[in-house]
Amino acid sequence: MSIETIFGNLQGLKSSQLKQLQRLYHQRIPGDRITTSEFSQRLAAISTEINQPVCAYLNRRGQVIRVGVGTVGQTKIPPLELPRYGAERLSGIRCISTHLKSEPPNQGVLTAMALQRLDAIVVLNITGTGFTRRGGGATGYVKEAYLAHLTSQDTRAVTASPTSFKTGGSDIPHPSWNLSPPMSLDVLTKQDFMDLVEGLEAEFRREFIAQKVDTDHDRVVIVGVLSNKTAVRYGDRISWQKFQDTLTELARLVDTAGGDVLHTLWQKRAHIHPQTVVGEGKVQEIALSAQTLGANLIVFDRDLSPAQVRNLEARIGVRVVDRTEVILDIFAQRAQSGAGKLQVELAQLEYMLPRLAGRGEAMSRLGGGIGTRGPGETKLETERRAIQRRISRLQKEVNQLQAHRSRLRQRRQNQQVPSVALVGYTNAGKSTLLNALTNAEVYTADQLFATLDPTTRRLVTSNAVTGKSEEILLTDTVGFIHELPASLMDAFRATLEEVTEADALLHLVDLSHPAWLSHIRDVRDILAQMPVTPGPALVVFNKIDEADSKTLAQAREEFPLAVFISASHRLGLETLRHRLSQLVQYATTSG
Repeated sequence: MSIETIFGNLQGLKSSQLKQLQRLYHQRIPGDRITTSEFSQRLAAISTEINQPVCAYLNRRGQVIRVGVGTVGQTKIPPLELPRYGAERLSGIRCISTHLKSEPPNQGVLTAMALQRLDAIVVLNITGTGFTRRGGGATGYVKEAYLAHLTSQDTRAVTASPTSFKTGGSDIPHPSWNLSPPMSLDVLTKQDFMDLVEGLEAEFRREFIAQKVDTDHDRVVIVGVLSNKTAVRYGDRISWQKFQDTLTELARLVDTAGGDVLHTLWQKRAHIHPQTVVGEGKVQEIALSAQTLGANLIVFDRDLSPAQVRNLEARIGVRVVDRTEVILDIFAQRAQSGAGKLQVELAQLEYMLPRLAGRGEAMSRLGGGIGTRGPGETKLETERRAIQRRISRLQKEVNQLQAHRSRLRQRRQNQQVPSVALVGYTNAGKSTLLNALTNAEVYTADQLFATLDPTTRRLVTSNAVTGKSEEILLTDTVGFIHELPASLMDAFRATLEEVTEADALLHLVDLSHPAWLSHIRDVRDILAQMPVTPGPALVVFNKIDEADSKTLAQAREEFPLAVFISASHRLGLETLRHRLSQLVQYATTSG
């Protein structure tokens, strides 16, 4: 067996010592025993000779599968090399480790056990630094032993105290474990290992079933990062509130995509870590959270580079995606028309193309979870050039769609029918308002991005000047969101042109949302990025029946010309029709 099979710190070891370590791979322990006196004393003898801790990892058949020099934390098995297991199971691996000091296992040892979800960990405290032989055998090295194992949350014994949200975490059920008092090696070796493991896994299964887990849904941990750059841009108090709003919105996005948010973690940093976004300690906390809660997906609140995704997945052991992938996944589910599917596929491919290199097993990530659905997913297995050709074809089709919609708009303009585009933050109620005003039957739901395809309907109003009936074309457009991904902005340019070509805009705001002021700013920021300046806008506050009196008063004070309605309860719609007629009259005469 080669030297490379021994992990950890091998510096300064003699070849004879390395051979002793390698021979451990030939040892086998009875399946129902945690360890044996012979194996434990042999580990102790080697550890005493090299004057370093030694760790041996064994499977449930009693075979040694990994030998390392160093502490449990230094020699732990990387997450991606561990067997696949769920929250209801253990990894099927136990660790027998030596310790050169006479003291109980520290937090680092127990945390490493939790990160690897080990069946158990045995810590052997060793006496002295020399050999003591009795009857020709190596005995007397193990002074005392400790046994630790994980426990279910409702039977916890020793636990890490949960962190407060104010300090960078939140109330989370951290891994819990049981640590035995010191015992003799003789007592330890007589314990029934399989009885212990089977009992633990039965507890985990009961707890897992009690949580009513839907295995068809991704179980998600959200991670947010608040950097000093953000704080400087917005100011500390405003940036903190906006950061909280962003994480709440991300949870809504995950829910809309079909995931279950189990927990949210965050960290404030001076600068984003170039390799892992967050610091090493927070990466470990994320891994522990995923391990404890049985999460199978980590979602970050910002775009991640391919290298960052690889590094995070290697350290955490579960799939990692970013906010843009979640949004693209929602769009893939929501796209109904051929035009919508076309634009979503283009956005997905443009986003994924620079991320193909180095994704390695990336293609195995395709499987029906968040960030893996949509028309473009099968294209990820093709060569880069083939994807680029597909993107070129899609862009031509989008250009044709753009030209087609331009001709339709020109035809409407020739008929001299004024047009108004409904714009606003996603889930502001645009489709509900379109239905209420025009008796359209557009799909509505209390979800983000419930509809993607623009819908145009005729609205009959009374002319603000002549009093005669006149028609207005009202177009429902795709909802906006904070930091709308650039790939979507580009792919949906044919749809967004409905905004720039309209005679006027109706900017709908959900007044019941705590971040309604931020939503107004975000929508205006996106409109400012349009290649053509949109027409005049009328601000309309929706869902006034769900807003409190203080919020209503603030909105009336800051936006005295706004209209206040409830589209679902049809409140204020007559006032809105009258103001729309005035808006169109102003837009067409001034233009």
